Amino acid sequence: MFRSAPILTLLVFFVATSFAQAETSDLAKTKVFTEMLLKVDKLVCKDPEKIREFYLPDKSLVLLVDDKRTLLENRISGYRSMMSEFKGLKCNSQRKILAGKVGQDVGYLLADEIGSIVSDNTDNEERQHSVCSYVFTLDEKAWKISLEHCSSLPDYSIRPGDDALYYFHNPVY
Repeated sequence: MFRSAPILTLLVFFVATSFAQAETSDLAKTKVFTEMLLKVDKLVCKDPEKIREFYLPDKSLVLLVDDKRTLLENRISGYRSMMSEFKGLKCNSQRKILAGKVGQDVGYLLADEIGSIVSDNTDNEERQHSVCSYVFTLDEKAWKISLEHCSSLPDYSIRPGDDALYYFHNPVY
C-alpha cells in the first residue's frame, strides 16, 4: 500500500495538470471572442451603429437582458438616446471570463461583467452588474455574436454607506 502512494500522487497530479492545461488552452483560444467584446465595448458610447459588424445580420439573433428580449436595432437606438441624454459620457466595462470554448463553427463565453456610465451632467455613476453568456457563430470566415443573454446581479462593490442607491443596486440584502 505504501509503494502505491507515490504512484497515486503522481496520477492525481497528472490528471489535475491535464485539466488545468485544457482549461487554460480553451480560454486562450477564446481570446478572439474577448477581443471582439472589447471592441464592442469601445464603440457603444462612441459610435454604436458600428457594433452591427460584430453581430449576425440574421433575424434569428437573440439579445436578452434579464427577462426582456430586444432587437439589435433597438439596442443601438438606446445607446444613441443615452449619448444624447448624457453630456461628456464616459463608459467603462470590466469583464471576467468564467468559462469559454471554441468549436469548429460555434463557440461560447460566460462572463461576469460590470458596466458603468459617468457623465458631466449627473452626480452619480450608473452601474450594471451582470453575468452574461455569449454564443459566437462562424459566419463567412468571421466570428459573429449570435446570442447574448445577460442577467442582472447585485453590485457587491457598493457598500451601504458608499451610495444612496445601495438598496436599488442590491435588491438582495
